Amino acid sequence: MATFNAIDLSTKNRHMGGYGNTVVVYGSVTPAAGTLGDIYRPVIIPAGMDVTDIDIVNDKLDSNAAPTVAVKIGFAPINTVDGPAADDAYFSAPGNGLLKTAGRASLAFQPIKFEKPVFLTVTLSSGAATFSPGKVTAIVKGDGIGVK
Repeated sequence: MATFNAIDLSTKNRHMGGYGNTVVVYGSVTPAAGTLGDIYRPVIIPAGMDVTDIDIVNDKLDSNAAPTVAVKIGFAPINTVDGPAADDAYFSAPGNGLLKTAGRASLAFQPIKFEKPVFLTVTLSSGAATFSPGKVTAIVKGDGIGVK
């Protein structure tokens, strides 16, 4: 099991605009493996964001004729002391096969507000039959309503 981060995960400028409250953050990770339990972290969701939509845009990461790769999508705190408690399947339950083919998928979930910044996590719930390198991009949208 390995963790793969976007190259600019900690350095990408993330802020809320001065004209309205819409926030869009995005990032990409290019994992080197597709083994059960691997975690891909393409983006940090900033504190004060009420997340309403997430799209995943990805390359095909399993080139086998019968691909087996599956994921669950959730979040984990940047600092476990600050919270919130991690939920690795909040945005998508285990078994989501979106990485089997290249494309764009919109996730369905109840909106959630984060008081502290969190990693968006894409965790492999089933490894790739034949891993094929590619990119996984997360586009996170919502309202920037600020922290308490």
